[in-house]
Order: sequence, then C-alpha cells, then structure tokens
Amino acid sequence: MFKTTSELEKILDDPNLLLIDTRSFQEYSNGHISNSVNLDLFSFHWIDTSKEGISSFNQQFKKIFSQ
Repeated sequence: MFKTTSELEKILDDPNLLLIDTRSFQEYSNGHISNSVNLDLFSFHWIDTSKEGISSFNQQFKKIFSQ
C-alpha cells in the first residue's frame, strides 16, 4: 500500500506498521525512515511470468511477510 508523506507521518508510531524500503541496500544504507526494513525487490529473480509462476512468486512473498 502506498502512502503520502503526510499519511505516513500519522502512522509511523504504530507498532503494527511494516514499512518496506525497496531501494538498493546501498541507497537504504545512505538514509532511510526509522524502523523501515530493506527489501531490494530487484534481488529476486522472477523469470517465470506464466500464471503458475506469478502465483508461486505471490505465495513466496506471502510467506516472507507472514513471519
């Protein structure tokens, strides 16, 4: 879910917030929002764009974010 900066400011203290920074690790290391986590989406090689491949990709991400 994308938020504007003003919307984000209102919820930054929410302990249930999972803020994901999808930039490269180098960019993240140069500065990021407190309590955000880095997940460089380009590090995931998604070569199977078939219906089954997309389903598998989605299942993998659901598993990652459910932990």
